[in-house]
Amino acid sequence: MKKSERLTQELLYLQGKATFHLADLMETFAISKRTAVRDVQSLEELGLPLVVEVGRYGGYQILKNQLTPLYFDKNERYTLFFALQLLQKLSDSPFDRSYQGLRRKLLQSFYQGDTEWLEKMETAVSFQGVPQLTSAPILSALFSAIVQEQVIHFSYQRYQKTCKTVQPYQLDFRAGYWYCLAYDCQKKAFRRYRCDAMQRLTPAEKKGYTLQQLAEKQLQQQVLTQTLGYHIRFDLSAKERLWQEKYPDMAVVERPSELCLEGHIADNELDFLADFLLQFGPTIKEIEPLVLKQAYTEKARRMLQPFTTD
Repeated sequence: MKKSERLTQELLYLQGKATFHLADLMETFAISKRTAVRDVQSLEELGLPLVVEVGRYGGYQILKNQLTPLYFDKNERYTLFFALQLLQKLSDSPFDRSYQGLRRKLLQSFYQGDTEWLEKMETAVSFQGVPQLTSAPILSALFSAIVQEQVIHFSYQRYQKTCKTVQPYQLDFRAGYWYCLAYDCQKKAFRRYRCDAMQRLTPAEKKGYTLQQLAEKQLQQQVLTQTLGYHIRFDLSAKERLWQEKYPDMAVVERPSELCLEGHIADNELDFLADFLLQFGPTIKEIEPLVLKQAYTEKARRMLQPFTTD
């Protein structure tokens, strides 16, 4: 058994114990006294809070309520590390912690050989994508409001400055921007806000809904407002881009000889969906319903108009 695996097993073995002796580790894991001593030192470095008990029988005491119940093997630590790599792409995150600080703490839990190997792997794996384009310093406050089910006030300035009272429900990152899906307490409906345009966030006295209640309200809104069903058929060559660009409420349907996008929208979302479809150009083979097809073709005509000669 490798040392890293043995230490993980030793931590699990010691979980719930108040005291132990070297002989316990020697017998349980079939190791020598010298190896047991080195393992105890390594366990302390990993954060196991120990007090040495002097005297004839000696041993070690584990301080209560300070032993973390979660342990990760080598592959799990590598997985966590590469997940943290994604944070480098974001100048802001909802958790108010820097990538470098998290990276340093994670590396401290690796053994020397693993650390050297991992540092080499940093140059071998790279995550590419659209970086965060604008700063959104209130992400941490929004995240806190979501999990605490709070209603908040804030000023919102995209095209004009307005004041909003909402209950934040979900944060998502797309195409370089952070967005917040929230329940507007005045309009009694869900709206999506660009987080970089949200300023001066303050808690409201109004009691918020539970997250489960918000989920039910969102579903009700979709049923009541998204009454226009759509069906778009694509050439199979559009498959990769369609999966990359589609929104969560869009369903990609794959059949042996065709590729379709299906879902429902509200009447006031026609322009949005038509704009979305423009990027797929000639790979679109069929658009239903007719009102969506007309909106799409009109946008395509306007886009080509500057290049059309009489």
